[in-house]
Amino acid sequence: MKKFILLSFCLAVAILANAQDKLFTLDNLQLNTRADFTINYHPGHDTVAPSSDHGFAGKYLVVALDGNIGSKFSYHLRQRINAPNIGFANTFFQGTDWAYLNWNFTDNLFLSAGKQVVAIGGWEYDTNPIDIYYGTEFWNTVCCYEVGASLNFKDDSGKNHVLIQMCNSPFINQAMQSIYAYNLMWYGNFGAFKTAYSTNIIEYQPGKYINYIALGNKLQFNGVEMYLDVINRASFEQKQFFGQDLTAIYGIGVDIGPKWIVFAKAGYDFNRAQLPNTEAYDQYVTPGKKVDFESLGFEYYPMGGRNLRLHLCGSHTNVDGVDMFQANLGLTWKVDLLHVNK
Repeated sequence: MKKFILLSFCLAVAILANAQDKLFTLDNLQLNTRADFTINYHPGHDTVAPSSDHGFAGKYLVVALDGNIGSKFSYHLRQRINAPNIGFANTFFQGTDWAYLNWNFTDNLFLSAGKQVVAIGGWEYDTNPIDIYYGTEFWNTVCCYEVGASLNFKDDSGKNHVLIQMCNSPFINQAMQSIYAYNLMWYGNFGAFKTAYSTNIIEYQPGKYINYIALGNKLQFNGVEMYLDVINRASFEQKQFFGQDLTAIYGIGVDIGPKWIVFAKAGYDFNRAQLPNTEAYDQYVTPGKKVDFESLGFEYYPMGGRNLRLHLCGSHTNVDGVDMFQANLGLTWKVDLLHVNK
């Protein structure tokens, strides 16, 4: 029933956009899906015997739409149909990644309100989940979509985008919990070099806060894209502020022709800010946890464009001294529903 309502809504939007093209425009309507075959192998340790598990799984089924209402407003929606994203309630709205409205005061200044991405820096964090084959512990556990508002400024050059955001804390686990996140974000675009930097004050309990300093750095040139993210997390209650609770990620992708991309990625999470089994300041990378991984793979685009993709990725992970290997083979299909016959 919920899927029928969503598809009916999308159809209604398309009809309204055609009927009132000067007031209401639909500029983007996409259906994206991905399915994988995954093998996990645990080599065993001490008295634990080796083991493996494997199977097919549908990872994502997503509808996204964007458009304008007059000259001052734009709307944006991305809905996961298959399953809700991380959250405290298994409701339809929890499966909504974002649903927000932008109000453009000027060419440089706009207000955004609704469910939106919590403004945390880093390029792994910013990547569409359908394009992530293996992520850090932080990426796998962070709740990155919440209801709130942000004030955005873009300069005339297009090189700087700064936003200030207040939203529900990503640590909420029930409605009306009265804890919030306060985020300052800077996107820089300087040709080959791009930034996604933030500082965040996030309430994890009423009156108790953890700070993030997230520095995302990206280089793009001549068919090569690479990024380096560093995220420092620290409570104001801990003695040493820097380098105790950290995530670092390095990724690189290289075009080797019009249809092939080879990529590699490595990540490292650790939290030694507190002893294990204590009340955690950081509830995503918990006290005492240490995770590192390396992955290598390729993408193949049989039609040359970016709408149909095959991927193969192999990864090694060590979690608190325990190894795991994973192989992942999958298909991603991205359909532009506005131009399906073109």
